[in-house]
Amino acid sequence: MALLAHSENQAALQKLIDHVIENTGSEMQMTSQVAASILKNIIQKDKGHVIPIKNRKTVFSFWIRVAAAAILFLAGASAYWMLNKKDDTNGKVVATNKKHTPIVPGGNRAVLTTSDGSTIILDSLQNGTVIQKGATKISKQGGLLIYNISASTKTDIPVLYNTLSTPRGGEYQVVLPDGSKVWLNSASSLHFPSTFTGNQRVVDLTGEAYFEVAKNKENPFLVKVGDMQVKVLGTHFNINAYSDEDAIKTSLLEGSIKITKGNTSRLLKPGEQAVLENKEGQVEITHANMDEVMAWKKGLFQFDGADINTIMRKIGRWYNVEIVYEGKVSMQRFEGKISRNAQLADVLRILELSNVKFTVVGNKIIVQ
Repeated sequence: MALLAHSENQAALQKLIDHVIENTGSEMQMTSQVAASILKNIIQKDKGHVIPIKNRKTVFSFWIRVAAAAILFLAGASAYWMLNKKDDTNGKVVATNKKHTPIVPGGNRAVLTTSDGSTIILDSLQNGTVIQKGATKISKQGGLLIYNISASTKTDIPVLYNTLSTPRGGEYQVVLPDGSKVWLNSASSLHFPSTFTGNQRVVDLTGEAYFEVAKNKENPFLVKVGDMQVKVLGTHFNINAYSDEDAIKTSLLEGSIKITKGNTSRLLKPGEQAVLENKEGQVEITHANMDEVMAWKKGLFQFDGADINTIMRKIGRWYNVEIVYEGKVSMQRFEGKISRNAQLADVLRILELSNVKFTVVGNKIIVQ
């Protein structure tokens, strides 16, 4: 607060405020009384050391003018610091289930379904070999599943299809037979062969995954998402294709990929994102905030002007809770980062700084 009071920092702060305004869809009118109340709430919740400022009237007047635009930025910026404080539940939201135990974040949880229909719950297995069939060996190392194929017998191996699925509240990584690495987010699945044969490497995805594809110019790597196809030779990209989202988003970090939908194909460059609205229509190319796209893989929730519906869908998937809305849905937009390792109560406490109210009943979050 002392830094923000100095005139030399006002230009930098104004740029941040302008960024929030320019990247927010709908604006919300806020009275000076409401703005002052929210700011007071943040200061009280943070319980930070109060630094006296001589020209208090000028500073307070400045904050009233910018609070409507900057308040969400401040709430997000303080979130990371708050999560590292010692736990103190006095007067705070406590998210618990019926047995009064904290609702904890997700972790390395997945199920491997083999070609014969057998299922293996990976999070309950010790590290080591999971399956050994002929030249195919599948082993587990923590939250990582590794496929190894004997090079001398690759051409003679029958192609069997496996499916790696993560539940709500789960994530997992797999190294495919060609050496490609795939990170699955919660409530996702990857259908792939036990070995890649022919002139293409084809997998099917539902949900969200980040790919680091092993380079092989002779055998392109194809990811099928419904009737959309992503073709690569060797590159890093993320696909978000949850059924409850409004669009399929394919974001490219490095290399190049080709998106095909029907008779239309589009090429993506690093930093770009292909957006297929409502799973239909044309693929639109836009620039993406890659930090926000990859936040889940880095153990973060990150929002760049996200509405409460978007945020709660992510929270619902990761904490495996049901989301219910009561009354009019807030039109606020949120900026900031929150650790995915935090307990649910911590996350809700941070969001409540922006006057969104939550009631937790068992495994259900009621948004008010």
